[in-house]
Amino acid sequence: MPLTEGQKQILKSTAPIFKENGKEITSILYKHLFAHHPDLLNIFNRTNQKNGTQPFALANTVFLAIKNIDNLEVLMPQILLIAHKHRASTVRPEHYPIVGKYFLIAIDEFLGGMADPDIRNAWSAAYKIISSIFIDIEKKLYAELGDKHQQGFIPFKIIEKEIIAKGPIAAITLERNDGGKLQKYHSGQYITLQIKKDGILHIRHYSLMQPYDGKSYRIAIKQDNDHEPKGIVSTEIITKYNVGDIITLSLPAGTFKLVDSDKRCLFIAVGVGITALSAMIYDLHQQGKADLVTLIHCVTNEDQAIFADDMRRILSENRYHVLLQGKKQLHDLIKKIITPETNVYLCGSVQFINKVEEYLLKCNHPSSQIHIETYQPALSLVKGAVKNSATTKPI
Repeated sequence: MPLTEGQKQILKSTAPIFKENGKEITSILYKHLFAHHPDLLNIFNRTNQKNGTQPFALANTVFLAIKNIDNLEVLMPQILLIAHKHRASTVRPEHYPIVGKYFLIAIDEFLGGMADPDIRNAWSAAYKIISSIFIDIEKKLYAELGDKHQQGFIPFKIIEKEIIAKGPIAAITLERNDGGKLQKYHSGQYITLQIKKDGILHIRHYSLMQPYDGKSYRIAIKQDNDHEPKGIVSTEIITKYNVGDIITLSLPAGTFKLVDSDKRCLFIAVGVGITALSAMIYDLHQQGKADLVTLIHCVTNEDQAIFADDMRRILSENRYHVLLQGKKQLHDLIKKIITPETNVYLCGSVQFINKVEEYLLKCNHPSSQIHIETYQPALSLVKGAVKNSATTKPI
């Protein structure tokens, strides 16, 4: 049922609540949701719950959806991106009414139990419209995989594991273990790994680091010892999983991809973010288009410049740059390389992407030619979500 004009006005007048207090409201939502439905924790990255990026991303999703309630089409790239994450995490239609229930409870609790019935009804109606859009898109994404055996978490065997850089960073190669079909993917997509630790399921998305070869999936995993909470899935796989072990994963998903392989491309990554870009670079190399590629890889030290040997082989000296992290040096190099026609692909932390994107826009580079993949949930990156019509990375 469409929103009434009165409901639209209520939503627009109360939307600033989410702009200012959204993370607090969505944290209340998740607290009640998981208390009553602990099984739903299995479809969330628990580290992102602990560090607050998941509630922040959901709050931004709600705020942007309400802000654009008269024209949700402008958010379709971000909606598609989130829908892919939902499919990869096995979010199902029946989950949406459950989340919706605690969404309204959280609003009421934040307002001290004083939410006007008209406010609750307006937000309930909006949630149903937004959730129906996600449900319809996700049904199509599931259908694209084939039957139900393709739609969940599937056993794969680790056939190769090697440490490729300090950190440590490990490259893992996986082959399907049940005799089923290996799903084709485009460079830039990811797979979602699921592990069990202390009887609890945990998931995490990992970019595929090579073009599709019809035989296996290959990813790179960094054990992050520098931040709390530590990444549970990455730490567990690096320290406890070995060649021959079985791990479950959901088939490739994601909207990050090459948009025009005939234009010049500038790839900019920080640290292990190079994995999301490497498949694209290898892809262009296989097409005979390596001369269109320039790569800037920002690292804390040169030991972390994974794929350096390959990149030096594929790219000429003036097209491959390893920078020890320093913003001015990076900005100077971008200014030297960039042309109005260049497609720019960014991968890294939200903070890194925000800084680089801000600089690109100061250079009047078209936002439609800036394509983003981030380590954190997609709409924790508010700026990119609003103005980028290309690509960016609850419930």
